[in-house]
Amino acid sequence: QHVADLMLSLFPECFLVTNTPKEYEFLSLPMTHDRYRDMGPLAGIHAALLQISTPMAFVVACDMPNLSPELIRYLCNINQKEEDAIIPMLAKGPEPLFGIYHKKSLATIESFLKRQECQISKVLGDLQVRWVREQEIRAIIGDLAIFKNINRPSDV
Repeated sequence: QHVADLMLSLFPECFLVTNTPKEYEFLSLPMTHDRYRDMGPLAGIHAALLQISTPMAFVVACDMPNLSPELIRYLCNINQKEEDAIIPMLAKGPEPLFGIYHKKSLATIESFLKRQECQISKVLGDLQVRWVREQEIRAIIGDLAIFKNINRPSDV
């Protein structure tokens, strides 16, 4: 609910990609589903890009409770030229489930899914990516707590 509320406060169009829509009816959001089943988050990004009516989509995982509206706005205001995606790059690696994907990346993503290759990091290697470096992120929000995932009660 927290993630949905924040996204609705920032964007005029929001929807949820899920293969279990009954679990999320309480959000009252439009939903879509993966076209490629059991292919992980890459299939979700693909489904989102098929659904959007805009040229770009901000994609976020639902298990990130510390989201920063300031950083989201910052990413959305980066002047996208030739890039297919705008993705944070931390010292530990990329954060592909907190970024912007251009609809023109759809063909590359789909080619990976058709080959049953679902590692987002490999797809990003074939896309033109504007990497938002850790120091750039820290200059905006100070720390990296926004990238913490909550998957189990022990993560809280």
